[in-house]
Amino acid sequence: MKIKLTFLFVACLLFVVKANAQLEVIHLSTKNFKAWGIGAFFNGSVPVSDADYVTAELGFGVFSSNQNNIALAPLVAGYRYTFNRTGVGLYAEPNAGYTFGGSDIQVNNGDGNYGDQKVSGAAAGLTVGYLFPTSEGALPIQFNLGVRYEHIFAPVGINMVSLRIAHAFCFGRRD
Repeated sequence: MKIKLTFLFVACLLFVVKANAQLEVIHLSTKNFKAWGIGAFFNGSVPVSDADYVTAELGFGVFSSNQNNIALAPLVAGYRYTFNRTGVGLYAEPNAGYTFGGSDIQVNNGDGNYGDQKVSGAAAGLTVGYLFPTSEGALPIQFNLGVRYEHIFAPVGINMVSLRIAHAFCFGRRD
């Protein structure tokens, strides 16, 4: 089993042409909980045309307010569409997947017992951002600035808005 997982991981890396990994500032809100948090994400992308990418993302965010805590790890797939059709510039990236999470917020289970609030569920969102082109004579690093909205379909309905600043790690060339 371990060999199969290692093979799958290496195969995925071979197909990923560009990856973004950075920090983000996130605002999370539910019916009874609002907090600012920080997170990190890894976004891998494979070009499907001169201007579009199929993406996969794994992230992690932590939030704390009034001694209550929530930790979330979204795993989503998406499609990045660049508006000027060059592969850089303004883009939109809808995505969907699942968010794993945990909290220490106590809620009544309906039978008089209390348990931790459930925060895991299907997720859908949209990132709007700008991919800066690399310039001749400078370091070949592509920066990505974006704003992301994500809704998690958990029992409490979680909304997240994040500001992202990232740079790309290139593992191959686009032809």
